[in-house]
Amino acid sequence: MPRTRLVWHLFAGWCALVATTLAVGFWIASVQLADIADEAQRTRLTDSARGLAAVFDDGDIARDPGAVSDFARRHLSSTRIDLRLFTLEGDPLTTPDATSPPAATASDDGLIAAARAGRVASASRYDLATGRRSLAVAVPVGSADRPTAVILATADTAESDRRLAAWQRRLLVGCAAAAAVASIGGYVLARRVARPVEELSDATARMAAGDISGPIPTADVAEIADLSAALTRLREQLVERGLTIGRQGTQQEAVLGSMIEGVLAIDARQRIVGINRAAADLLAVEIEHAVRRPLQEVIRNPDLRRFALKAIDCRDPVEDDLVLGGARDRTIRLRGTALRDVSGDGGAVIVLNDVTDVQRLENVRRDFVANVSHELKTPIASIKGFVETLLDGAMDDPADTRRFLGIVARQADRLAAIIEDLLALSRIEQSEGAGNLPVETVAVAGVLAAAVGDCGPRAVERGVALEISCPDELTAAVNAPLLEQAVINLIDNAIKYTASGKSVWLSAVAEEAEVGAGSLVIRVRDEGCGIAAEHLPRLFERFYRVDKARSRNLGGTGLGLSIVKHIVQAHGGAVAVESELGVGTTFTIRMPLGSS
Repeated sequence: MPRTRLVWHLFAGWCALVATTLAVGFWIASVQLADIADEAQRTRLTDSARGLAAVFDDGDIARDPGAVSDFARRHLSSTRIDLRLFTLEGDPLTTPDATSPPAATASDDGLIAAARAGRVASASRYDLATGRRSLAVAVPVGSADRPTAVILATADTAESDRRLAAWQRRLLVGCAAAAAVASIGGYVLARRVARPVEELSDATARMAAGDISGPIPTADVAEIADLSAALTRLREQLVERGLTIGRQGTQQEAVLGSMIEGVLAIDARQRIVGINRAAADLLAVEIEHAVRRPLQEVIRNPDLRRFALKAIDCRDPVEDDLVLGGARDRTIRLRGTALRDVSGDGGAVIVLNDVTDVQRLENVRRDFVANVSHELKTPIASIKGFVETLLDGAMDDPADTRRFLGIVARQADRLAAIIEDLLALSRIEQSEGAGNLPVETVAVAGVLAAAVGDCGPRAVERGVALEISCPDELTAAVNAPLLEQAVINLIDNAIKYTASGKSVWLSAVAEEAEVGAGSLVIRVRDEGCGIAAEHLPRLFERFYRVDKARSRNLGGTGLGLSIVKHIVQAHGGAVAVESELGVGTTFTIRMPLGSS
């Protein structure tokens, strides 16, 4: 509903007070003026009647009342007063003039009765027929205790009423002028009183809008000054609380932003009220578009919606796993805690943790345990079996003994190779974790030539050609023995899976970088059978084999590519593989040219 400003409230109250005061004053003044006019007329009539009674004594009036009437007509005609003489019984002794005001008999009788008692009596009369008002005064003739006659003086009040009306008009004009002056003064006074309140209202509105830098106005009025002081204290408290809330908000944003776990806050109606960057990245949403929107509109996943409902309703924390589909399925571990506030509304905070890599590493660990157990168990079982065969009597046959011992020796060599690779891998991982791998600047061509020289006999044996391409001036800060071992493992792996008559290419180049010393890139490409795409992500895991039977028959331990990966990572680099079935495979080592 519309509201009236304070200045108009004050002004309206002032105007009502002034109007009431002037109206009452005008009414009282008008009544007093009318009484004064009537009293003046009454005095004039009384004086005229007494003057006539003084001219004639009691005997003259009794002997010749007509003379009294003639005297009054001659000497008082200019005063427009009608004088009539009555006996004590009320009988007229004179005849009224034709121009005299009419007399009411009942009123005359009352006046005569009062004069007969020795008092001066007066009465005002109004004639409805003529619309004229008259005033009559009865004066006793003679002594007050023994009057002999009564003189009745009557006069028309038209002239007196006209003068009274003129006085009232002048009084009304004066009251109107006084009201105008008082109204102007009242408006000025109302503006003066209301201005500090309006300024305080404007200052409060600015504070409510967030502008707390402006000054708080003060006033001379004690109450307004107290209100101004209270607003000043309130502003200081708001500033302090705003700074505190701002610091808390910044700290909260910093904490949530630095968390690797995703945090999602929802209210009782499943509207998103808060989400950090980690959660937005996990759920592939934009923070600005997600806040204050329903969860089911932002994230169309029924499992997450059901978990949110469960988290809101349950008093105890709840946990569950969620699989998010996409180019690569991800497993998200959810932990939800219900929220309750004093208003009765609730909600929940859901913490999201991507455990895809954890589960993958757990699977790798289980596979590693199973694989290493199998890899160690196979040669041990073979050795044990042939030893038991020999102990059971087979060693009496020299030919079988020599053949069985040869098999035992090969299995022992294989077991030693596995153990040696595991120890080498452990040493490399320790250097990688400590970051203290010893390096020196060497010619890359020499390292590659040494690797080719080591693998050359196996290549000749399988009829595979080795081709090398590397600038003689190319140097890098590396651990030469470890790099040579990594290249040997890659070449040896390529030779194993390349058919006779095909080639294996080994190349090394330096790639310049916009910042830094650039990268050393070593590639080993073969023309083998290739590797299926589903095996490529796990190719560098320990004991992972694409073709288990063929790999073991070729003499591999299953640790060669894993050793390559950790050697390259110890140098601060990375290894990648590209393969196409029936075409071949390319392994690429990329590491810094400078010291790692």
